[in-house]
Amino acid sequence: MIGVKMFDSGGRIGLASLLLLVILAFIPSPSDSLAATGPARATQVSLPSEQATAAVKGIAWLGRAVPYPAPTATEDKSTLGDTYKIWFAGAGPAKRGDTFPMTWADDGGIYTSSGDPHWGQKATGLDVERFTGEPPNYSISKVNEMQDYIGNGGEGPKPSGMICVDGVLYLAFQNLLGKKPPVHGSKSQHGSDAVIVASPDHGLTWQPEKRVIQSPMFPGSLFGGPAFVNFGQNNRDARDDFVYAVSADQWDNGSNLRLGRVPKGRILDAGAWQWVSGFSAAGKPAWTSDLEQSKPVLTRERQISLPEMVYLLSIKRYLLLTWRLKKDFSPEDGSELFVYEAKEPWGPFFLVHHEVNWEDAQTSPYCPRLPLKWVKQADGTITGWLQFSGSWRENGAHYRSHVRPFRLLLH
Repeated sequence: MIGVKMFDSGGRIGLASLLLLVILAFIPSPSDSLAATGPARATQVSLPSEQATAAVKGIAWLGRAVPYPAPTATEDKSTLGDTYKIWFAGAGPAKRGDTFPMTWADDGGIYTSSGDPHWGQKATGLDVERFTGEPPNYSISKVNEMQDYIGNGGEGPKPSGMICVDGVLYLAFQNLLGKKPPVHGSKSQHGSDAVIVASPDHGLTWQPEKRVIQSPMFPGSLFGGPAFVNFGQNNRDARDDFVYAVSADQWDNGSNLRLGRVPKGRILDAGAWQWVSGFSAAGKPAWTSDLEQSKPVLTRERQISLPEMVYLLSIKRYLLLTWRLKKDFSPEDGSELFVYEAKEPWGPFFLVHHEVNWEDAQTSPYCPRLPLKWVKQADGTITGWLQFSGSWRENGAHYRSHVRPFRLLLH
């Protein structure tokens, strides 16, 4: 420390210097800050000594959030079914659901999977849906009921990731082995025992069939909810011949984010996957085929839930979106939104946007998504629509898709 005499002539530390050291010990480092006043490095793994420069300053909202509309009085409601009566009898039929991992496919459609959809022929598990058009006037249609995928909440399969690679859709889902205790807390929902299935016909059929899947590809919670990193339509902006995915360690209010990769032709082969296990002095990631030897690329105590990561070609940056509920697995106490930026999918990550009160407690939003088809990157500006899910409280009006227009604030 320049200009401070730490020791006396006898080599003993002085009282004033001791007090100074105590004070310094309690000053938070930039990596501990969650304020949205500037980029903060947020990681718990070894990284190169040089600091990356953030390209994004934050997010500016361009309007209010728009919930997916309820059916009109004259609209044909026959396709909505009567499964809404299980939890939303007082609210009437509507196109509901949550989670919605999305991908922009080769045919121009946005494909997604809704968790516990509560419309169509079943209420629980997951389905496959298609989003058509541009917000706020987009439409949602059912592609596949996925009849074998049943089970409410953490008791049944729930979607975590979707990607289209060379015209094939891949869906990652969690909870193959049913309900388990969460890693963190006692009331949060676990997210574990993940599997990936593939569809060569835009969601009409999937392999392997659910009934023949005997064990998870990724047992446990370390990689229990893979969310594929999307690189544009049909993965056309991919950085290399690997497909990447990130995963939290539980569905809501987890603490650790891991990054995995796999050759794009072997996505269904669990043995072909690798995970970051550390970094060299030069900042290059080391990879391991042993999930148990993997290390988090981002750690935030109880602030990492089911994530979303996309690559923005125009600024050559990755955006990582995640969230936390104010109370573990509560649909009515509000939530927080976190947006990080990184030059590489393994970080280092810089917090560029944090909303302590995301929307409102009535909505209690979660699972933010950034559909790349809805993102416009031109003339030095980036605008788009954020999609997210809303509160699952009984008979509530928010359990459906929501969208909100935004602009990225760039340096």
